[in-house]
Amino acid sequence: MSETDWRRIRIYFEKAGDSRFLSHLDLMRTMERALRRSGLPVRFTEGMNPHVRMSFPVALPLGMESRLETMEVQIAPPHTVREIVERLAVELPAGLRPFDGDVCFTGEKWQVAEQHYEVRGEGLPDEAAVGALLARDRIPVLRREKEVDLKPLLSELRVAGDGLVVSIRWTETGTARPEDVLSVLDHRADSCRVVKTGMTFLTSEGDRIRKPHGP
Repeated sequence: MSETDWRRIRIYFEKAGDSRFLSHLDLMRTMERALRRSGLPVRFTEGMNPHVRMSFPVALPLGMESRLETMEVQIAPPHTVREIVERLAVELPAGLRPFDGDVCFTGEKWQVAEQHYEVRGEGLPDEAAVGALLARDRIPVLRREKEVDLKPLLSELRVAGDGLVVSIRWTETGTARPEDVLSVLDHRADSCRVVKTGMTFLTSEGDRIRKPHGP
């Protein structure tokens, strides 16, 4: 089969329940086993120990629930994206639920621009505390023994009902995590439930696409 016969498929899936405790390596192994069992015509690496060719744009922190993760895999025609998603779903454990996908055009590349989260828990900061934080010129936080300014990385931070909505930029020089935001708000991350709700991608054409669609 020639190089042009393969289609690159981007699959969107949830990671919840007990599956949120799968490490990134375990996730890759689970996805590979499911793809093999599905009977889909997936592309393998060459050599003595071939593996399914697949990639993940980001690694989710262990224990965090996500409503949107992505995986790219090469699959030969003629299966539709819906057929691929349905056949993969049958082989995956509870908590890993593929729900949609796209065919990637030749040369098309998506880069993660932002990651979006919801935070739920008791005693979360109110609007006054959030406003005071956002009014600061710099928001320094210590990450891996290095000071990072959260101010340019925060694209959204607001109170929503009894929780917080947080959006964090993904840049060439680095990014941050929701627990960094909670730490500068003097709130412990381990007392909250943090859910990744989606991502915004920057396409090779310069478009910004948010998955799943948000407000």
